[in-house]
Amino acid sequence: MMKTKYISLFVLLLLTINFIYSQWAPNGSHIYNTNAGNVGIGNNAPASLLYVGKNMTEPTITVRNLGGSGGATYSMVDDASGANWKFKATNSGGFKIRDFANGLDVFQIEANSAANMMYINAAGSVGIGTAAPASSALVDMSSTTQGFLLPRMTQTQISLIQNPANGLLVFNLTDNKVYAYVAGAEAWKELSFGTEILTPPFICGDPITVNHVAGAVAPVNKTVTYSTVTNVPGATTKCWITSNLGSDHQATAVNDATEASAGWYWQFNRMQGYKHDGSTRTPNTTWIQGIDESGDWQTAQNPCTIELGAGWRIPTWTEWENVKTSGGWTNWNGPWGSVLKMHAAGKLLQASGGLDSRGIQGVYWSSTQGSYTVSAINMTFISTSIGVAYGDKAYGETIRCIKD
Repeated sequence: MMKTKYISLFVLLLLTINFIYSQWAPNGSHIYNTNAGNVGIGNNAPASLLYVGKNMTEPTITVRNLGGSGGATYSMVDDASGANWKFKATNSGGFKIRDFANGLDVFQIEANSAANMMYINAAGSVGIGTAAPASSALVDMSSTTQGFLLPRMTQTQISLIQNPANGLLVFNLTDNKVYAYVAGAEAWKELSFGTEILTPPFICGDPITVNHVAGAVAPVNKTVTYSTVTNVPGATTKCWITSNLGSDHQATAVNDATEASAGWYWQFNRMQGYKHDGSTRTPNTTWIQGIDESGDWQTAQNPCTIELGAGWRIPTWTEWENVKTSGGWTNWNGPWGSVLKMHAAGKLLQASGGLDSRGIQGVYWSSTQGSYTVSAINMTFISTSIGVAYGDKAYGETIRCIKD
């Protein structure tokens, strides 16, 4: 009797195992389940095709790419509608939702994205850059380094918007103004700008546009756009303008002898700049024939600071020496061949204020006094030589501005 009982149990076990395994079938290198019902893991009565449940911290189902291309992917395909969506990792470590049927990446988040870039609270407020959007705001965008950018369109593109909503906002690239659509007027209305102006932070490499006004510094009215450059050998952390203060533009050649390229001339530690067109000096006031005083060029008198703004100044003796040495300058080809494009703009004579050596010699002030109270140090060069040397303070010399 006992033997019969064991045989019956063994037969039952075989039947059970056979029943379980009979639901799995091979197909080449594949294996599939023939069960017509639902599958449960951690649940013996699954209510969906696949039901996974476990009491643990962050129960996880993993789809892992072990080295293939394209990123780990979860796919949803609906034969009835033709929908084909993929939730997949990007090759750069991010995540995207792709409308595979139409070849469109609809939504993408890159790896290491900022925290709380998008947050929706229980009240339905959306926070961008904040996990605590204001309760009175539908969308609350928070940042200390970025702003809100309206859609930017040309006037033609704006006119082609179909059935614009009342209050729709756009930025018009054609006239650089903001417009709102007003349904009652059936027209786009310009939003008036105020009179206040906020200047963006300056980054070396950006151009600087200056409206020079004739007076105690500028000899004439002139609007000039100066290019700027950094990483100059010998002064790699400094920012420089690439044309002379007061010049219309950068010189066209090392021996450019035009007034437009030369810019203006200054006597040492004096605010007043002078223009010289080759025959007339402006302003044609009495020339200071001798300057005898102790001290470097003072900030309150510095044309670079006054005309370009705080931080801009005339280079020191040491800065000119470092640039000359690091650049390997031996004649005027050095400063001209550098990113500074310094040329032979000449000078005004100390005795008369008359123009001298334009197209032949370059003479650029430093802000440093020399060994004597009547002299200061400048960078001077001709076609065969260059030096950082003493010059009489009464000379009128060109200026190249620098900023830390």
